Amino acid sequence: HPLLFLLGYAEISVAKEDCARVINAFAAGEIRYTDLGAFQEGRRRFRTSLGGASRILRACKQKSIDARLESRHGLPVLVLALFLRPGILVGLLCAAVLTVLSQSVIWDVRIEGNERVPDETVLSLLSECGVEVGTRKRGLDVGFVENRVLIMSDEISWISVNIIGNIAKVQVRETLPAPEDDGIVASDIVAGRDGFIVELLEIRGDLLVTHGETVKKGQLLVSGSYVSQTGEQRLVRSRGSVLAMCSHEYTVKIPLKYEKKVYTGRKKAQKSLIFFKKEVKFFRNSRNLYQSCDTIDRVEYLDLFGFGALPIGIRTVEYAEYVTEEATLGESEAAERANEQLWQMLYADAPDAQLVVKELDGRIESDAYILSARIVCIENIAVEREIEVRIRE
Repeated sequence: HPLLFLLGYAEISVAKEDCARVINAFAAGEIRYTDLGAFQEGRRRFRTSLGGASRILRACKQKSIDARLESRHGLPVLVLALFLRPGILVGLLCAAVLTVLSQSVIWDVRIEGNERVPDETVLSLLSECGVEVGTRKRGLDVGFVENRVLIMSDEISWISVNIIGNIAKVQVRETLPAPEDDGIVASDIVAGRDGFIVELLEIRGDLLVTHGETVKKGQLLVSGSYVSQTGEQRLVRSRGSVLAMCSHEYTVKIPLKYEKKVYTGRKKAQKSLIFFKKEVKFFRNSRNLYQSCDTIDRVEYLDLFGFGALPIGIRTVEYAEYVTEEATLGESEAAERANEQLWQMLYADAPDAQLVVKELDGRIESDAYILSARIVCIENIAVEREIEVRIRE
């Protein structure tokens, strides 16, 4: 019954042989009760008000009747539990504060329509104009913010800021990139490295080489200066790809002895509460951190029922201590590291190359693994070289 919940109630149990004496005690004290029937271990259970239960238990104690309080229920019990557990009160208080704040501030900024301009850039611009998580909605001039962002950024041509509930929905249109103009009027194409030409693609200019020809680094391949059919000297900006078979030689040295990082298992963690843009630390600055340690910094935001992250989270900074020890690589592990370093070097020299031949020679010399490699691949060796043009007035 709702009234029973509001006033609170308790359940007590007594031994079977004492049921008559307890019922007489209820009658003598004019206490209302409900007989709930048999209970565990041959006992009988009764329900009554909280005050009535206290009076019956005192009366039973005076008459040496085995009576037990089994449970208490209702609103008074819940209120008492809240006062005995301050964490619950603090949680309810925080929930109330957050409910009030949610009606007056921006909780989230969502950006749509951007492809080249990162979200971080747009958020930074909006923050400078007064729109960010935690900004009060009252008195916010959206038109001023939009105009200010357009003035501050050359990458955004149009922006719309709509405040819907406690979410700022931002739509942007990016400025179309201007055509690339590096000021080069005329140029030649020269060989970027030695090679054997296998293919010429989309050549513009005076072609000076053919398929199957061997060229040297710096050799002129396509000229941007030529004589027209009318005998006039003309200049163009040379274009095109010259695919050639090129040979690369590398030597990679991997020391077998190295300093190895070993974690001791000792860790320290520092936590702080992030509330909108504010950070509340739960610790004091300590100078007793480890001499050598790795630092892991992570922030976990509250996400209720998958509707999106709230601007409330816990930042955890963890410090893991380690020491360095001398270790020795096995031949197979050293070979694996040398091979990985070799391909990094090749990618840096020729990122779009097509592998044709690979010759590798690995050996151990003087506490080091030596990998010698000869790699033949097909790559574009065309390098543009500007022709200086002087305009006579």
